Amino acid sequence: MLFRCLTATLALATLATVSEAGPRRRAQVVYPPAAPTVYPSLPPGSVVGVPGGGSGVATVLVGAAGLEYVSHFTPAASPPPPASIVAPDGASGDGLDEVNAQRVARGLRPFIRDEGLTQAAFACAAFRAANGLFGHTSNDFGFVPAGSWASAAGCAAYPASYGWMSCCVYDNYTYAGAAWVTGRDGKRYMHLFVR
Repeated sequence: MLFRCLTATLALATLATVSEAGPRRRAQVVYPPAAPTVYPSLPPGSVVGVPGGGSGVATVLVGAAGLEYVSHFTPAASPPPPASIVAPDGASGDGLDEVNAQRVARGLRPFIRDEGLTQAAFACAAFRAANGLFGHTSNDFGFVPAGSWASAAGCAAYPASYGWMSCCVYDNYTYAGAAWVTGRDGKRYMHLFVR
């Protein structure tokens, strides 16, 4: 009798667990928007803090609507981009044609060349190749020249025989700049900026 009671209890517990299984749908928590911090005792344009250090400076300014973050990052050892992205020794090159060929092969429209993004891609690829960085720098967007901007960046470092390999190649952006630089290790350091 005790065995039957225990078996029945186990069966009911199993049914209760199985019936409650499945996707749970709960209301998503909605947090109120954060109000900007305003320091009324400080006049607009006052410097609240200068965080960081290193090769760049970030300034937090007090504006009329609150705090505003202004980046004055200048990458260390960023070489100026040449007039032509192709070096005479073949150690660097413009990669946008290669990126666009991969896009067209997948049925995607090609990126439109942006000179500011191309200069940024070359400068960032040169920096990464000089320092042997497979991935991103501490601030890839610090290489983007004034007057231009990027939404995302992709990078990689592989032998040239692998072809172009970086993020953002198949993403839905319109403008791009791509470049590669061969490092001392023989790898091709590829960089792609898109917006």
